[in-house]
Amino acid sequence: MPVNVVRGLERRLEKLLEGVAGRVFSGRLHPAEIAGKLAREADFARFETDAGPATANAFTLLVNPKDLAIEPATLEAELAEEVSNYTAEEGLRLEGPVLISIQPSQEVAPGGVICHVEVSPGPPSAWARLVGEETTDVGRNRVLVGRAPECDVVIDRSDVSRVHAHLWREKGTSWLRDAGSSNGTFLDGSPVDVSPREIQFGSVVAFASNEYRFTGA
Repeated sequence: MPVNVVRGLERRLEKLLEGVAGRVFSGRLHPAEIAGKLAREADFARFETDAGPATANAFTLLVNPKDLAIEPATLEAELAEEVSNYTAEEGLRLEGPVLISIQPSQEVAPGGVICHVEVSPGPPSAWARLVGEETTDVGRNRVLVGRAPECDVVIDRSDVSRVHAHLWREKGTSWLRDAGSSNGTFLDGSPVDVSPREIQFGSVVAFASNEYRFTGA
């Protein structure tokens, strides 16, 4: 991520932590330390996929047992929601839901924090749907649409290319672009090329001759 993006995530996490960290951690562990570590590790874990930029989705934060005052389940869920929202805004693909675990470890010095990250595949929550002869959930961000079994949204029709189109959300907007398909991608009857086009809920998108209504989940 660009530096300003990392700092943006860090500020959002720090703001969240300032309200609840005092109830979970001792005074030695400052919210800024946790927020900075989590934001930087999300940046370091970024990688490229066929569908576009992605990052890790599973984060384990290790802290000294003396710094952990109570069970952190609520804080874990709130951090996971914030990271998930932010990756969607930045247009990053996740291979599963965001998972954050805060665990005690004697290996960590008091006041410190260690963050381990990994890509943990899992079923994502749908953020949109393609409604046609069949209804297909759009789960992961930056999905590949096509005939190939490895696509995220599989349309098993002979006129659909193996990798036909890309569909994703970024900055609060949904986007669609053709992937160089043989028979074209269309948005409300207008052809879509390799340049991204904004797509609204309620729009009709066609992959070759196969039409779908794009709706919220």
